[in-house]
Formats: sequence, C-alpha cells, structure tokens
Amino acid sequence: MIEMARFYSSPGKSDKWRRSTVFRTCYLCRSMFGHRRRFVALLTVGLVFAAAAESPAAAARKRRRTTSSKRTTVRRPPAPPTVVLAEGASPADAAVGEACRKGLGSLQGSAVAMDPKTGRVIAVVNPTLGVERAYQPCSVFKIVVGLAGLSEGVITPRSQYNCRGGSCWLWPGHGPIDLRRALAVSCNPYFEWVGEQLGYAKVQHYARLLGLGAPSGLNMQQETSGALPLFVPPSLVGHVSSHAKGVATSAVQLAVLISATINGGTVYTPQLAPVAGFVPHPRWRLPDTTVTNGLAEGFLGAVNEGSASTAFDPDITVAGKTGTCAGVGWLASYAPADDPRIVIVTFVKPGSGHLASTVAGRIYQYLYKPAAPQIAAPLVSSGE
Repeated sequence: MIEMARFYSSPGKSDKWRRSTVFRTCYLCRSMFGHRRRFVALLTVGLVFAAAAESPAAAARKRRRTTSSKRTTVRRPPAPPTVVLAEGASPADAAVGEACRKGLGSLQGSAVAMDPKTGRVIAVVNPTLGVERAYQPCSVFKIVVGLAGLSEGVITPRSQYNCRGGSCWLWPGHGPIDLRRALAVSCNPYFEWVGEQLGYAKVQHYARLLGLGAPSGLNMQQETSGALPLFVPPSLVGHVSSHAKGVATSAVQLAVLISATINGGTVYTPQLAPVAGFVPHPRWRLPDTTVTNGLAEGFLGAVNEGSASTAFDPDITVAGKTGTCAGVGWLASYAPADDPRIVIVTFVKPGSGHLASTVAGRIYQYLYKPAAPQIAAPLVSSGE
C-alpha cells in the first residue's frame, strides 16, 4: 500500500497513465479508483500508521549500530610479574629478582637468573612460563648445532658458507660467513648446512647432552620436560637445525644449556637456593671431545653488532644468543662476557628476540650501572 501511494503521487505522470497502470496492477485500486478522495485519505492514514509502527524498530536498530560502533573491548591489565626467590635469599638475590621484574615490566614472559659456575638459580620471574611450560627455542637451538658441528669436526670456527639468501631472513643473503658471524646475525642457511652434514641423530645427541628433552631437576614443582623429536626426515634436518621446529624447551633448560657452553662443560642440576651454604649439583660433564671454542665470540658479536644489539651497553659486556619464531622471543645471555658471573634467560610471548634482548638489556642496566653499585658487587662473589 505504501509503495502504491508513492507510485500514485509520483510527479510528471498524467492521471490517465496512472489510472491505466494502477488498474492493471492492483485489484484494490481498480475497485476504489472511483472514490479517489477516500482512496488517497486511506493511503495517507496507512502511511502515518506504518511510519509510527516502523520508527521504534528503526530507532532501536540505529541505537544498536551506534552502541556497537562505540563498544570497545575492555582489556584487563596484565597480572604483575611473580618473582620467586629461595627461602632465606640474600639482599643481592632479592635485587636480582627485582631487576628481572622491572626489566620484564608489563610484558608477558619470564626471566631466569642463574649462576653458570654452580647451577644456583638466583631468581625466577613468572615460573608458569619459565619453568612449567615449554616453547620452541627458535634460533637459540643454533647453539646446539654449532657445538655439535665443532665437536664432530664438521666445521671449525673459521669454516665459511656462502649464504645466498633463500631461507635467510636477510633476503640477499650474508655472503661468505663463518661461525662467529653466523651466530651473531643468526644466519639460517649456515646452520642448515651444518645440521645437514651432521644428520639429526647427532643433533639430537648433543641436544640431550646439553639437557634438552628431559626435566632439569630444578627443585620447583611442575617442571616441564620439554620435547625433542625422536626422528626427523633428512629433508627437514636443516629446518630443525636453524629454527628448532618440533623442539620445545623452557627458560630454565636454556639457562642450563648456555651455562654448560661457558663454564667448561658442566651440566648442572639447577637449584633455587640461597648462596649461603650452597653446594653445586653437577649432573654430568660434557665429553672430553666436546669443543666449545668459537661459540663465545659469536655470543658477544650478537650483542655488539648482531641480533641482540638492543641489549648492548658500552659499560656492560653482555653476550648471548637470540631466538625468534612462532610468535615468541628469546635471549639466552650472560655477563660479564669475559668472565661470566650470571646467566639471564629472557622470554617474551608474544614477541621477538629483539624484544627479549631489550628486556635483558634493562635487567643488566638495573644490575650493573653505577646507579646500583650495591647490587653489582655481591654478584661478583656470588657462589664462589
């Protein structure tokens, strides 16, 4: 009826045309056309009632559209970081925990601080993410591949590979590159090349030697064992060697791993404990044929010039290895680089190795900058 009223009152049309057209299309109009005034009045009343009936619904729809357009998702603020210290922790240990908490800030992630020479865990921030859960270690796993390659005689620190791009994050490639530089810039093709020469059985063997794929023995509840693939097809060994696809580790496992590469080859059972009266718990020593020479230079290069450069500070000699993949970021690091006294593994989710390095850089600044000499001094003597 509404449409007919609009049609009937349309301008520019003669009454003869309207009558002929309406008569052909509407029985009601044919029957009522003789009473034109009554018909128009009836249609007008119908329009008024229709508009009145439609307006509440239309108004409601408009309100819904307006409300939905203004509606915003209310995000809860992240929970404050949980700092775990040993019972009877010293003020120096508490300072380490506070530095880790402040360094992580509002980011979702974890930090583990450990003495690499004794395996004593000083502090754990957010143990759910750093101890109880395991994530792909990404390029931190290149430490395993590099150590295996050196120990098996597949490479030396000076062995070069010509990176032409391909799977490298740097699209034109790094060109001829050696182990130090490959660790510093996290060159994927270099470690794919090393891993393919080794084969997965040897890569897995050295991963287990460094403590991956099993609980570390940390004296905290619900520690994850992580994961190591039982078998990897030859065609995928390169990708596992560069990205750690299928491997899962925790922050505390990576702290044990990097500690073993810089402390002379001892894999410790990490223990959350105060420094007073602490007795180290060695799990085993790496075989005498294990070669670690050549790794530390790459770790230092990563901070000074490479993928962990956001942790660089001219007053603090930090070294480490980043990892970025699958929406997570890592930095397994230590300081001072020439005489490691503390290992700090930072993990962020979501994030990248650059973000994890930024977190670590803040932690080291809180610990070692001149503004906090009372914190730095006890760390030098911790565990010795």
